[in-house]
Amino acid sequence: MSYLEDLEIAWQMEDNAEKIKVLERAIASADMYNDLPNSIEARDMLIDTCMSVGFPKKQLQAFSWLVKKWEDDEDYIDTYDMLWKYKWISESIPTFEEVSKKQVDGLLQDMKAKFEQYNYSLRPYYKVKTLAAMHMGDTEKAKQFFEKWHATKADYLNDCGACETHEQAHYYYFAQDYKTAVKVAKPIIKGKQRCAEVPHLTYGIMALAYLELGDEEMAQECFDKGYPLVKNQDTLISSLANLLTFLVRTEQLEKAREVIDINKETALHSESGLDRLFFLQAAYPLFDEETEADLIALTTSLTAKFDVRNENNYYGERIK
Repeated sequence: MSYLEDLEIAWQMEDNAEKIKVLERAIASADMYNDLPNSIEARDMLIDTCMSVGFPKKQLQAFSWLVKKWEDDEDYIDTYDMLWKYKWISESIPTFEEVSKKQVDGLLQDMKAKFEQYNYSLRPYYKVKTLAAMHMGDTEKAKQFFEKWHATKADYLNDCGACETHEQAHYYYFAQDYKTAVKVAKPIIKGKQRCAEVPHLTYGIMALAYLELGDEEMAQECFDKGYPLVKNQDTLISSLANLLTFLVRTEQLEKAREVIDINKETALHSESGLDRLFFLQAAYPLFDEETEADLIALTTSLTAKFDVRNENNYYGERIK
């Protein structure tokens, strides 16, 4: 089968792991024959597919190749599309424990320079910087960049309304302003805003926010609606971890153990170290010291790696 046939087949496939294999095969052959247009097309499809299926490292590899081609000759690759993908990649970079703080800062600075070069609003850049600071447990930087994000006018490269609302609610939860988090997320919880990953991601945060405010009924409702949406979903592990934390905190331990057992394989095979850590830390209180000593060791090891990378003790404090 030729790589052109592989590409044709890929266009007709649903986003899944098998489609990624077909696209990787097409990329290898297109590169071998120096077929630049089809090498670009296959990588574009791979990035989109990985966004849905949950292979951020494969996504990063394809993106890095495209960026180099784009920088060499912009005629081959659409600039608007490239800058849009910059947001996706920049959001995922801090979730890899092997990527240093300096490398994270370098990529985000490059994103800023390119947005400025083409006269686009820096609102997406400030948003990504806010999320990176949150991922890295830097409260002061998160606040600093959130204020800039909020104050900067949007343009055509801005995320959809549902994503903007979700991430703003996420920030307020991170900042422990639970009342504002609940208020901001209300359009999502009421079903007035949604997209491909919202309210899926929002329910996990809101279950914990409502719990902090003493509204256990609404917290439970968020779990009941949210869990079916994120169960065994590679790209939604962070929300799954929040919902699992809710179960542990409300002492629904039998249900929590069920959630761990059903989702463990998906979570532990995630390419995102931070997603693995979120799940492991959420499950940590229920790990058996004898039969799950390996998971306990993995949790403490991964916690230490992120804290060393981030130059703080944010995740070490969370595990307590």
